Amino acid sequence: MGFLMGAYGKLMAGKLVRDLQYRLTSVTRRAMRVTREIGDKEKMYQAQERNMKQAMQAQMQAGLMGLAGMPMGYGVGMMDVNAAMNMWGGMSQSQMTAYTQGAQMLQMQFAQAQTMWQNMFELQKDADLQALKDLQDELETEKLNLESRIKLAEQQQQYYKEMEQKDVKGLVPETQNG
Repeated sequence: MGFLMGAYGKLMAGKLVRDLQYRLTSVTRRAMRVTREIGDKEKMYQAQERNMKQAMQAQMQAGLMGLAGMPMGYGVGMMDVNAAMNMWGGMSQSQMTAYTQGAQMLQMQFAQAQTMWQNMFELQKDADLQALKDLQDELETEKLNLESRIKLAEQQQQYYKEMEQKDVKGLVPETQNG
């Protein structure tokens, strides 16, 4: 009876091991896809954030040029040194003070807008990625669970295999030497 129970147990434990390994493969693939999707979305958010910062920087430079009364052709990139020197040399003290105050106000507004946009990007990114990160954690937990169950099933399979082999000896008739 131990032989049959061992053989059947070994077969069932082997089937369980294969089923669990198949599920583990599926979970691992899903986890890899989710990880890749998280990475892609993070890259997208980084690019959007970088583009927004560049656009804001360009707007600030254009605003500074507007305060100085310079034409819009200047400012983005290298400024013509002669034009800048002429602009500063042609300004009165009151114009210089007004420009400085305006530039400080513009820089303060830029810093506030930059902080606001940074916070908005972080909130949007966290909200968008939270579901994916939760799924990633869930899949990792399931993966660890399956790996543990596979080890137990393999131990069970080994136990039944040993039971089968031990009781096989009882089925073979003993021969008398004599």
